[in-house]
Amino acid sequence: MSTNIVNLEDRSKSILSVDIEEKERVKFDSDIIYLRIDADFNLNKDIASFYYNLNNKEWKKIGDDFKMIFDYKKLFMGTKFAIFNYATKANGGYIDMDFFEYKKSDNKAY
Repeated sequence: MSTNIVNLEDRSKSILSVDIEEKERVKFDSDIIYLRIDADFNLNKDIASFYYNLNNKEWKKIGDDFKMIFDYKKLFMGTKFAIFNYATKANGGYIDMDFFEYKKSDNKAY
């Protein structure tokens, strides 16, 4: 997980800092993994929780809750969800994703 701080002055953009922090590392022997993010966008919450499982039944929480940041007063920016391939031995690689599902729960955010 990383946080990038970007500065914009007179049409010139510069990266001021990058904060990278590993939350948790889990070794997998399986070729298939299921990932889930639960996000609470209710007022003054903005929390994301991360889960994984290997059998699409038993979800295990990974890492601590993440406080999402949304700033509409300066740059109209917010937290984005993404999956990246991070090569550790050689350049290249890929992620084979069979499906992506987005559901809005009954817990309404207003």
